[in-house]
Amino acid sequence: MNILKQIGIVSLSILLNSVNVYANEKFKVDGNILHYNTEIAVDENNQEINWDDHDYLLKTLKDNPNIKTLHLTSWGGSIGAAADMSDIIIDFGLNTHVKEICFSACNLLLIGGEIRTLEKGSKIGFHRSSWSSESLESYYKDKENQEYYGWKNEFDFSSWVYDDSQEDIYKQFKYYLERGISPEFVIETMRSRSEEGWYPRRKELLKSNIITK
Repeated sequence: MNILKQIGIVSLSILLNSVNVYANEKFKVDGNILHYNTEIAVDENNQEINWDDHDYLLKTLKDNPNIKTLHLTSWGGSIGAAADMSDIIIDFGLNTHVKEICFSACNLLLIGGEIRTLEKGSKIGFHRSSWSSESLESYYKDKENQEYYGWKNEFDFSSWVYDDSQEDIYKQFKYYLERGISPEFVIETMRSRSEEGWYPRRKELLKSNIITK
């Protein structure tokens, strides 16, 4: 293989890799609308809100200053990533619109919108923060977590989980109130388990200011 051909192959490889870094199948720009659908990801493990989406959202909005509305379809994902993505939505003054389903952490994105709307036939679902038994076991047994947090036994871990959960509830409650959601509604969101969910009707969503029109 001659040197020019080798250089060409290497250059093509670099180009393809750079494209993959910035490609995100969950996002699609359509004029002044940005579609965000976590459910269409080919990899099932990627069918959720995550930190890669956070980075891509920021880049896309910077590259497309004409975007005014974010269309949402998601069953949720990382609360941390969603919280930071909601800050981006607020900073850019976007409107938000639910296309099919907006559940769990997706609601943080929805509430970040200036004008918040719900497509007919779509749903918005809420549940209280919780840990599954599998998540608890996995998180506790992780050696890096044990070293970082300094848990000596299961009792230390249980105390940490309780404090962490209380902090999450406080942050969520504060954020909802800052976005103009009624306190009574926020309290109701804490009642349903994650496997069940609570899906308020449009009238209640309007009354509580979850959607604005």
